[in-house]
Amino acid sequence: MMNKKISISDAELEVLKELWQESPLTARQLTDRVMQHTDWSEPTIKTLLRRLLQKNAVERRQEENIFIYSALVSCEQYRYLAGRSLLNRLFNGMTSDFVTCLVRNEKLSDDEIESLKKLLEKASAEK
Repeated sequence: MMNKKISISDAELEVLKELWQESPLTARQLTDRVMQHTDWSEPTIKTLLRRLLQKNAVERRQEENIFIYSALVSCEQYRYLAGRSLLNRLFNGMTSDFVTCLVRNEKLSDDEIESLKKLLEKASAEK
């Protein structure tokens, strides 16, 4: 698991999500996909890609005159880092406080409850 911090804006995340669905993608493919669900222009998307490159969240390679992009940060890695950041900011790093807050305020399905039970049992057994 990555230990480094990475700060990705909501807009950058929309671009990254496309690369998590399918990777690698050409610049044109990626731009077309993002434009299907946003009102962003091509220059805006290219700016977001440049930012993601600077943050080492994506990589770019060139084949002839075509740029091809791939995600360097997996969805699971990003979720962990973003979740850890949220835990630290709002719950002083206490996972149990976060889970307690969710359980008390969310309607969990029977399947979700069972899944959480199994996960906690597994974590307890691995100690």
